[in-house]
Amino acid sequence: MAFFARFLWRLVGVGGLAALAACATPAEPLNMIVGREAGVGPFPAAFAEAICVRSVTGGQETNPILMSQVDDRAFRQALESSLRANGLLGVNCRYQADANLLSLIQPVFGLDLRVTALVNYRLEDAAGGVLLRETIGSAYTATFSDSAVAIVRLRLANEGAIRTSIADFFARLRALTPK
Repeated sequence: MAFFARFLWRLVGVGGLAALAACATPAEPLNMIVGREAGVGPFPAAFAEAICVRSVTGGQETNPILMSQVDDRAFRQALESSLRANGLLGVNCRYQADANLLSLIQPVFGLDLRVTALVNYRLEDAAGGVLLRETIGSAYTATFSDSAVAIVRLRLANEGAIRTSIADFFARLRALTPK
């Protein structure tokens, strides 16, 4: 009987550890940063150290027993760090950027998990003139080779979708001709 009780407690302990290991974790800002890309055209000179992030909205907090999400704080941190890494983040704020995460389209299950981020970006000049207002849909797929754990793969796919979205926003910035 004592052997069975010890076995049962060990089984409960291992099951508890497995449950904790399977908790959903929120997206990490560092994994969503877009660095300088080699071979990509330059940004307009007017944007150099001149863009500030005014607002980031639409994100959701992660519930550990459900699915990984991207919250506003992490998205804002990733966007600001990406702007900084590309020489665009400014202190004089000649341009104001807003990002509204409309949705993260996430799969419920699968080996390869593809997440699509729909983000509405807006860029205004100091006078309130709109230079860019566009909803960008960007997808990223995390594969089984990225992680055998589905919850981790989903977080990686979320992070990749936001990183791709920021990169797509930067591509739109490169095409603008500000005054």
